Amino acid sequence: MKIVVLESSPHKHGASNRLADAFIKGAQEAGHETLVIDTARLNLHPCLGCPKEKCTGNNDCIQKDDWHILRDGVMSCDMVVYVTPVYFYDMSAQLKVAMDRFHCFYEKLKTKNIKSALIATACRTDDEVMNYLHNIYQGLVRYLKYEDCGEILATGVGYSNIDENSEFLKQAYELGKNLKGE
Repeated sequence: MKIVVLESSPHKHGASNRLADAFIKGAQEAGHETLVIDTARLNLHPCLGCPKEKCTGNNDCIQKDDWHILRDGVMSCDMVVYVTPVYFYDMSAQLKVAMDRFHCFYEKLKTKNIKSALIATACRTDDEVMNYLHNIYQGLVRYLKYEDCGEILATGVGYSNIDENSEFLKQAYELGKNLKGE
C-alpha cells in the first residue's frame, strides 16, 4: 500500500513529526511504501475559491505554486495520514492551507476508496483540546469517503518534548505496523 504522510509542523523535529516517524517506521516494516509531503515547507498559497469552471473537478489550479506536488501525492496513494500540531483547538495553518487546495481534485478523490488516519499533538492535557480537530477529521472522513484507520491524539506533548518511551510513540508505531492492505 502506498501511504502519503502530510506533515505540517513548522518545527521540523517537533513532536507531531516524531510521531509521524514512528508511524512510518511501523508502516515500512509492514511492507508499505511511504511518501512524506511536508506541507509546512511547500510553497502553497491559500485557495482562492475560484468559480467551478476554473478548478473543481478538472484536477487543475490557476495558481503557480507547489500544489501539484500535493495533488500528485494524494491522488497516487492508497492512504493519507494527516499529521499536525494543535495550536488553538485546530490543525496547523499549514495543513489547513494544503487541505483547502484539495478543492481542485476532491471529486476524484472521493471515488478512490482511500484509507486515512490522523496524528496530532497538543501541549494541553484537558479533554477539550482535541475535540474540535477530531470532529473536523471525522467530517473529512465522511465527506471524502475515507476508510478511517485511526487517530493518535497525543495530549501533554508539545514541540519536541516527547519522551522516547512515550505511549503515543508506541501507538503511532503500532498504527503503522498493523495496517492492512496491499
